Amino acid sequence: MQTNDTAFGQVRHWLAINLTPTPDGTLPVSPESNISPYVGPAPLPNYLYDRPHRYVFILARPATESAGQVSVSAEELRELQRPYALAVSGKQKEEVQDLKDRWGFNARRFLEGKGLRVEAVTFMRVGGTARSAVANVGLMAQAAVDKVGFF
Repeated sequence: MQTNDTAFGQVRHWLAINLTPTPDGTLPVSPESNISPYVGPAPLPNYLYDRPHRYVFILARPATESAGQVSVSAEELRELQRPYALAVSGKQKEEVQDLKDRWGFNARRFLEGKGLRVEAVTFMRVGGTARSAVANVGLMAQAAVDKVGFF
């Protein structure tokens, strides 16, 4: 898995860890497991960005049975951002994960660093619309408010 964007990196839309399926096959996500709550797609419109965005879904587990539970710290997520010039975390707020915090994710480095084995992968492509552009602008504005502290 390779990112095409060397300035921003991948965007982490959702990160949940240590999930255990129920007998009916669902994966309940507790607040402790939900490292990065879900943020849906918000691509720029196709007339501004000439190709659809690709969203990748990865299901992984520890490579060995003895590995135990996975833990993820804010510092580890910041470390993943370091290679990407535009993924600077600014005034990092641990309790807020806005778009700026989620830029610069590298799924391959994360999986390798945690010793995780990929069990399943799928993806979707989403073309942008005026509605998704509004959502994108809202996410960017929230990140600016959180990091710069306009208010």
